[in-house]
Amino acid sequence: MKPKTILIVLLSILPTLMVLAVYSKLPAQVPLEWGIDGTIVRYGAKYQLFFVAGLNILFGVLMPILPKIDPKRHNYARFETTYTTIRLLLLLFMSMMVGISLVESLYPNTIAIGKVMFAMIGVLLVLMGNQMPKIKSNFFMGIKTPWALSDETVWNKTQRLGGRLFVFGGLWLVVSCFLVAKQTILFWVCMAVVCVICVVPTVMSYIWYQRVQHTQE
Repeated sequence: MKPKTILIVLLSILPTLMVLAVYSKLPAQVPLEWGIDGTIVRYGAKYQLFFVAGLNILFGVLMPILPKIDPKRHNYARFETTYTTIRLLLLLFMSMMVGISLVESLYPNTIAIGKVMFAMIGVLLVLMGNQMPKIKSNFFMGIKTPWALSDETVWNKTQRLGGRLFVFGGLWLVVSCFLVAKQTILFWVCMAVVCVICVVPTVMSYIWYQRVQHTQE
């Protein structure tokens, strides 16, 4: 078994092991949801943490299946390493989220939830952005506009642009966590970043596709 595969298996079960390790010490009610200002808006029975942790197991099982059912399954061999890296990044991010929930359950108000979460999202965007230009055409990963899926050149341009926007948007979000005091403002900064990295590549993929069509006519 490859080292990365072993790491994926470990990260898939890590959150469940973390919950099991401290379960007897957890209070009966634990925080499960936070508002945009970082305050807790919903508590739940501590056993519900197993459902949150179980998402990693579900994700770990589902991700190897997707390439086998994708109509463009042949392309996955062209970015196998990238696909594995992205799986690792997402599993690590989800594991850290469970870790934050456990820390806040055991030691309330020790973490500035809003800033930490937005900083983590920013770092994830930067890391994902570096991988995006390597993603080949498929139906499950990357910026999958109908125009990008219809033309490989448009696909590659769209992923490169998306990758740059992910990196710059992620860096901006991380920097904002240090410059902005109010967590509600950080939420809107995050929403602005998400809008830009979703809308701009979508519009540009349409424009690039139209140019390709006109060239072929």
